[in-house]
Amino acid sequence: MNHIDGVSEESIESVVLIFPGALGDLLLALPALRALRARHPAARVTAVVNEALRGLVAATGIADRTAALESADAAALFGGERLPTWLAGRPSVYSWLAADDAGVRARVAGAVRSARFIRVERGPGTTHAAVAYARAVEASAEADALAAAATLVVPVSAAVDEAWRPLTGPVLAVHPGAGARAKRWDIAGFVQLAHWWRAGGGSVVALAGPAEAGEPTALGTPEIRDWSLVDLAAVLSRAALYVGNDSGVSHLAGAVGAPGVVLYGPTDPRRWRPAAGRLVALRARTSGPDGIPLSALPAARVIAACRRRFALTRGDPDTSVRAYNLTGRS
Repeated sequence: MNHIDGVSEESIESVVLIFPGALGDLLLALPALRALRARHPAARVTAVVNEALRGLVAATGIADRTAALESADAAALFGGERLPTWLAGRPSVYSWLAADDAGVRARVAGAVRSARFIRVERGPGTTHAAVAYARAVEASAEADALAAAATLVVPVSAAVDEAWRPLTGPVLAVHPGAGARAKRWDIAGFVQLAHWWRAGGGSVVALAGPAEAGEPTALGTPEIRDWSLVDLAAVLSRAALYVGNDSGVSHLAGAVGAPGVVLYGPTDPRRWRPAAGRLVALRARTSGPDGIPLSALPAARVIAACRRRFALTRGDPDTSVRAYNLTGRS
């Protein structure tokens, strides 16, 4: 029998959280996941998530260890002679995977102490996704509690220190991409936005990830591409302003407290806006499968929203805008 600090390992409660969603889903569910961690304070918690999310999950403190959903070990969840190693010891399981798969539910339930299956939020609705996740695990769905639980403590990042060294003036971070083409604002709008910011003496940093693989840089600006999510969180926390589409990166910006504007087309911000932070939602009049055209969301409207958001987060509107020379006038 193994022992840890004089206590048998077998006697330590074990909890497994299985969450298959992408970055935005994870951050919307973070208050619910934190509530489960608090519900089992003495347990050894394992979070099973997509490989790309493991570092960020570790930084949140919701789990003592992480495992990758893409691994062969996790594939054993769906069949074979054995179960994943993280189901050993009859843990309590909360799974957002296979909620509608009766076979997997029965296979897991027969091997663990308890199992609860919950659906990943999808599609339209009248309830904010973070509220739905919290209610599903009987956690507080009060707005202030959700916002606090959705906040991330920003780590120190030497990579960001190096990237920021050559930049001058306040930094605008932009993320022109999104997982779905329909969510993307016309790149010409981001070009106009970057030009406005630079004209006021600021620097622009573009962010790109796996969803933008193979796409060229369109903003003629320093680009941060395929950084770890932990380092990306540090980038976003340093920005004077952030602008992006409805994406996981925008949820990360909200979680670290970046001020800015998130652009919405086919999705409803009342359901999908970040649960935490200082971001405001701006929705296009219309959108289509190829994205959000400038006719539906003019650059002037986005720039006006950015000017208001930047001024408000800097204190007195007149003083702050003059101080950073970001009125767009010479």
